[in-house]
Amino acid sequence: MKLKQSAYFTIILLLISILQVSHAQINVKHVANGLDVSTKQGFFYTLPYTLIQVDIEVLKTEYIAGPYAEYASKYLDLQDVGTDNDEEYLITGVALSSFSVPDPEQVYFVEMTDKLTKEERSLMISLSDAGLITDLQGNLPKGLQNSFSRMMYDYDPSTKDIFRYFAETNLVEQIDTIVRMVVVDTATIEKSYLDRKWVEKSTEQKAIDAANKIERIREARLNLLTGYQEIPYPAGTIAYMDKELQKTEQEYLSLFTGIAVRKTFKYTFYVDPVIENEESRVPVCVFSESSGIKKTGSAGGEQLFLKIENTGTFTALKQVVDSKNQSAGAEKGFFYRIPQTVKVGFDAGNGLISENLLPIGQLGLVTFLPPTVTSVQFHKNTGTVKTLLVE
Repeated sequence: MKLKQSAYFTIILLLISILQVSHAQINVKHVANGLDVSTKQGFFYTLPYTLIQVDIEVLKTEYIAGPYAEYASKYLDLQDVGTDNDEEYLITGVALSSFSVPDPEQVYFVEMTDKLTKEERSLMISLSDAGLITDLQGNLPKGLQNSFSRMMYDYDPSTKDIFRYFAETNLVEQIDTIVRMVVVDTATIEKSYLDRKWVEKSTEQKAIDAANKIERIREARLNLLTGYQEIPYPAGTIAYMDKELQKTEQEYLSLFTGIAVRKTFKYTFYVDPVIENEESRVPVCVFSESSGIKKTGSAGGEQLFLKIENTGTFTALKQVVDSKNQSAGAEKGFFYRIPQTVKVGFDAGNGLISENLLPIGQLGLVTFLPPTVTSVQFHKNTGTVKTLLVE
């Protein structure tokens, strides 16, 4: 009986020892001045610093005066036709999101203990090219605040070939009659010769040609719609021909009235969400209806701000976390963040307002996991725990 009890306790002690060995352990240290890890084995990682990404879409409308604008009133009776080029800008879209960069104040060293090495346990950590823990995005911006990321534009398909009928026939045939007086004996004979040559049309002559073509197009439309041709065209054919005639008329009219070219520009700014008291206004860019988007501090425009408002406090939780951090032993597991959620708003100044709730890592708290937790994933923009495996 005693032998059986002894064997039973031996088995229990063996199981306990196996469980203790199976739990690998790490030691994570905050990197600060004076930390010496020259004799340690391990790697470094950083917690993310959350930036607010502001994507702004701007529509630029460029008004190009027609080449015959000065003759619009004289030949077509069109009033108030602009003769100068102009442009205007309008913010058409704003999107707010978060973006992460490494936090230089939150760098950590993960020490691989001898115990972990001897047990041949696997420890796989995914780091980004910037040193952020887990699979965070790369291609980080060079600057942290108010930096352009990209700018592109597309032509409106309807304005691909502007003023396509401008100077379609630049030369005109000029015919001069030359009269020569020829004296034969006592008789005087008058001979006429036609001198033909090609000369360049003046701008006004081109305007007259364009105005005449507009009149002929309008006459053709009238004949088509009133059945002047006496041909029973199907309704679909009549509608198609009328549409093409209208299109051609508008193209000739644009030679007098001008044309508008629309381009879309996209800008990206990265803003450091600093909160003073309960609310902050952080400058993002300068906008002008006549010159578009410019960087903060530029003259000639309205300063646009990002409004950041705190949605709550961590007073009770902060006391608990601070107490835990101070009372912990020498060995600590992976450090992580508990982010603070803020309300972010952007007023474009033309009634377009964008708002979003975003978690900001550096505005929250930092604490750590137990050193036995070696399987963990983090949220990429805030550094808070996403999933972990407790063995």
